[in-house]
Amino acid sequence: MGGVAHESDQVWSATVDHLRTMIDSGELPPGSRLPAERALCEQLGISRGSLRQALRVLDSIGYVQIRAGSGTYVREQGTAESPLSSWFSEHEQLVEKLFDLRATVEPTLAERLATQHTPRVVQRLADNVAEMEAAAAAGDMLRVIATDAEFHRVIAGNAGNDDVADLLRSVLALVGEERRAALRLPGQIRKAVAEHRAILDAISRSDAAAAREITLKHLVDAKTYAHDYASS
Repeated sequence: MGGVAHESDQVWSATVDHLRTMIDSGELPPGSRLPAERALCEQLGISRGSLRQALRVLDSIGYVQIRAGSGTYVREQGTAESPLSSWFSEHEQLVEKLFDLRATVEPTLAERLATQHTPRVVQRLADNVAEMEAAAAAGDMLRVIATDAEFHRVIAGNAGNDDVADLLRSVLALVGEERRAALRLPGQIRKAVAEHRAILDAISRSDAAAAREITLKHLVDAKTYAHDYASS
């Protein structure tokens, strides 16, 4: 089973890299719509599942935007080139609102998951934290951002409240640029990995109060740090 999962990871990882290259080179310019799923699958020689996972990763890190019923579109790429302090100053209100909304919803989902988790979900979170740690050690910013998004998405998707999970997934789809910027703040990757590990530990111990408290602190601290960085 592990070998199959690893092979699948390689397929969608390669697909992410391929699509990124097409976007960075201008072959898929900003604002353009990606070809239909079937055409892309045939072009890249991959399954629909691998393509959808790759697109979800690219959506998480702000490369594309998936619009329900319309398709997947290439986003403007500006964050990486602009100074962080300037970006946060320009987007401070948006960042605060996004963090506030996440802080309202995500601690409750983590709390609920701690009371009803399955071994499979805990293992998915554990694998995610390990991958994020390895990506951080390798300096692979793309994968750090993607695994950060996936950690929160796994919690949202398994906490037993479909309406709230759907809301949070919509919010997380909006925060690609914010996530890319926030994780580039000095020391934030290491801090995020440690806090994800602490959330995972609380969930695996079925400590609902700790899962809620650590998740809330994780989001509030990130918002505060972003605000202080923009103001400094």
